Amino acid sequence: MPSDCKQSVRAYSVPTTTDQDAIGGPGEAGSMALGARVQKAIEAMILDGLMAPGERLNEIALARLLGVSRGPVREAARALERSGLVTVIRHRGAFVRTLAVDEAIATYEMATLLFAHACRQLAVSASAGQALELAGLVDAMDRAIAATDRESFFELNSRLHRRIVEMAPNREVEAAYLGYTKKLRLFRRRSFEPAANMGDANAEHRRIVEAILAGDGDGARARAEEHGRAGRGRFLAAIDYREPEPPPAHVIGLESTRQRTGS
Repeated sequence: MPSDCKQSVRAYSVPTTTDQDAIGGPGEAGSMALGARVQKAIEAMILDGLMAPGERLNEIALARLLGVSRGPVREAARALERSGLVTVIRHRGAFVRTLAVDEAIATYEMATLLFAHACRQLAVSASAGQALELAGLVDAMDRAIAATDRESFFELNSRLHRRIVEMAPNREVEAAYLGYTKKLRLFRRRSFEPAANMGDANAEHRRIVEAILAGDGDGARARAEEHGRAGRGRFLAAIDYREPEPPPAHVIGLESTRQRTGS
């Protein structure tokens, strides 16, 4: 990906409008609506992978693409910084956030706990219509795998996870989970680059949905936890991550000696 977003925004298409058209009229409420629209458009570009981690948000290019002035783009960047998708550096501008591996692992773990809790809750409350929707999403992912359509698979995968937490009765879990997974979307596509990973992930989805359909709360939670651990492993393999090796024994002994002597 380029270091500047000029090329990225060319691949993104939204209806071009003016500030006045977008806000629907003057006033503070209209200005807030414009800012939200610009924020949503830039957020979609980031989450859809059109702007890579570390890439700078070019205010001029984005403003031209979205048909607004640079002010709403700047406001959107500040809002996206608060949501964890953008880093604003003084005198340099705004950049798509780069997530450290340790933070990504911690985020995966928290998202897994929340998702597993939602699966357990949904298993005892799912309606027939909800069950059919989830089964349909899993079947649609199978078709995307057969067509080697990674983009469709990725979107369906995100939708399945989102719909499960939306269907579960706990809104606090939903809000927290969606906040964590928004950050994970910055790089999650890489987990599905090997085609076999899509098949493995959807087999795990099917087991989760089967447990939900059976009303097996504990089983749904356990399978969701297994899915989270497997997804974490796929991500780490995709970035070729290696666990840090422990220090040699003589170094550990030296540190212990220093602690005892206070040196």
